[in-house]
Amino acid sequence: MRALVVGRPGAARLETLPRPQPGPDEVLVRVGAAGICGSDVELLDGRRPEPYVRYPIVPGHEWAGIVEEPGAGVAELVAGDVVVAEGIRSCGRCARCREGRTNLCAAEYAETGFTHAGAFADFVCVPARLVHRLPRGTDVAAAAVLEPAACVAQGLLDVDVRPGAAVAVVGSGPLGLLAVALLRLTSPARLVLVGTRASRLELGSRLGADETCDARSEDPVARLGCDFDLVFEAVGRTEGSELAVRLARRGGTVVLEGIAGAPGGLDADAVALGHLRIQGVFGASSAAWHWVTELFRAGLFDPAPLVTHSFPLERFEDAFAALADRSGDALKVQLVP
Repeated sequence: MRALVVGRPGAARLETLPRPQPGPDEVLVRVGAAGICGSDVELLDGRRPEPYVRYPIVPGHEWAGIVEEPGAGVAELVAGDVVVAEGIRSCGRCARCREGRTNLCAAEYAETGFTHAGAFADFVCVPARLVHRLPRGTDVAAAAVLEPAACVAQGLLDVDVRPGAAVAVVGSGPLGLLAVALLRLTSPARLVLVGTRASRLELGSRLGADETCDARSEDPVARLGCDFDLVFEAVGRTEGSELAVRLARRGGTVVLEGIAGAPGGLDADAVALGHLRIQGVFGASSAAWHWVTELFRAGLFDPAPLVTHSFPLERFEDAFAALADRSGDALKVQLVP
C-alpha cells in the first residue's frame, strides 16, 4: 500500500509499505478520507511533545473508511461496513478507564496516527473494540470529521449544559464551528460565535449561531456583554482563553478546547473572584464518540460543510500547504487515498 511516512521532523515522503494484516480482534479498513489536524502539522514540524509521538510514523487520526478484512474473533464487523474508530488505544484496565474516562487512560500513551500507524495511507489497521459502524452509503468525507467532533463533545459532556443557557463560542475554526453545531442541539436561549473571518462567521450562522461577532472590528465584551453561562474556547492562543474568561458570568463555566502552546492567557484572580469553573479537554472518551456517532446516524448532526479541500494522497504537500494558507480560508483539508 501507499503511505505517507514521517521519518523524523521535517522529513515526510510517500512510500510503498506492506499492507497491514489484521491480527485477532483487529480490523483492516480501506481509508476513504482522512483529515489533517493541527496536531499533524505539529508532528510534521517536530513541535508535538515527545511523549505523544513515535517516529517514524504514518499520521492520520481523523478518518473514515470501509472495512476490508476483519481479523480472527471479530464477528460484529464485516467487509463493506462503513466505519470510524476512536484514536486513543485505552487499556481498559486502569482507574481512569474503569471510570469511563478512556481518553485519560493512565497506561503508556497510545494513539492511532501518533504512536501507531494512522490513516494517511491506503489502509489502516485498528482494534475492533474501538470501531463505530455507520450506515452503508455514508459520506466518508463527512464521517471523517467525527473525530474532532468527538473531542468537542467531550468538553460538553464534562460540563452541565442545560437547555436555555446563554452560550458563547470563541474561535471560528473547525472546533469552534463544530461546537456551534453541537451546542445548537442543546436548545440554548442564546448562542453566539466570536471569530475573525467573515466566511467562517457566516458558516457559523448556518450551523446554528444566533449572533456572530468579528473580534477584529469590535470588542466582543462591549458588544455581547459578559453574562454567558457557558463559554467554549477553541482558539488555541492565549488571547482566546483570556477572552473566554471575560465573557463568562459569575459562577459560569469555561471550556478550554484550544492548546495555546504558550504560558499565560488565564487571570487566576478573575477565575477566583468570578467563581468560574474551568474545564480542560484532552481527546475524546468512548462516551463522547458514542454521542456524536449516534447524532450523525440520526441525521441530527452533519459536519460535511466543514470539509473545504480534498487531495489525493500523492499531493500531500499541496494539502498541508492549503491548510497553512490563511488567505485560502481552509477548514477541514482531507487526503483521499
